[in-house]
Amino acid sequence: MDVGIGLPSTIPGAGGEQTLEWARRAEARGFSTLGTIDRIVYPSQEPLITLAAAAGATERIRLMTAILLAPTRPNGAVLAKQAATLDLLSGGRLVLGVAVGRRGDDFTAAGADFRARGRVLDEMLELWDGIWAGDEIGPYGRPSVLLGGWADAAFTRAARHADGWTGGNCTLVARAATDAETVRENVEAYAAAGCDELIFFPCDPDPEQVDLLADALR
Repeated sequence: MDVGIGLPSTIPGAGGEQTLEWARRAEARGFSTLGTIDRIVYPSQEPLITLAAAAGATERIRLMTAILLAPTRPNGAVLAKQAATLDLLSGGRLVLGVAVGRRGDDFTAAGADFRARGRVLDEMLELWDGIWAGDEIGPYGRPSVLLGGWADAAFTRAARHADGWTGGNCTLVARAATDAETVRENVEAYAAAGCDELIFFPCDPDPEQVDLLADALR
């Protein structure tokens, strides 16, 4: 099972150099993926822009939105082009995780219809299939896609349009992973459950947290 690490992009006060140093350390310590979480009404960094910056500071590590609230974006074609561009410029490292979202305040702030979010995402997924297949919008190529969410519709979307499914805030170990023993217990539990990749998200923006997690995984 691969183990990734989230960027400190949702932690208030995490600055640019701090985020880039985090990305560089994560790659150097062998993590599989850098993850981002999406919120609109929150003092966080925008996921695709953050991953673009991380792409320039790294060479190997995957770049994942875990997840992006796609229906809050105003235009599916523009989002598809942004994602394809990031995937191209990063050497094919983008994993675009998307879901409908569950907080109405994010949709209100984005000027998007919260009640229509499922339909909007379905329309986006259909549109992306055509764009990434090589129509005139380009750039050509398709990033890896994961679908998030726990409703039956999310699993259907994943089967029709995605390379897999991702779950957030899953709990197999009934304790927060704040020490090495609990980190290892989480890894063992998720591996035993058949998980392909486990991503730990930070609560502290200090890049030293990258090394602490890497050491805990030894």
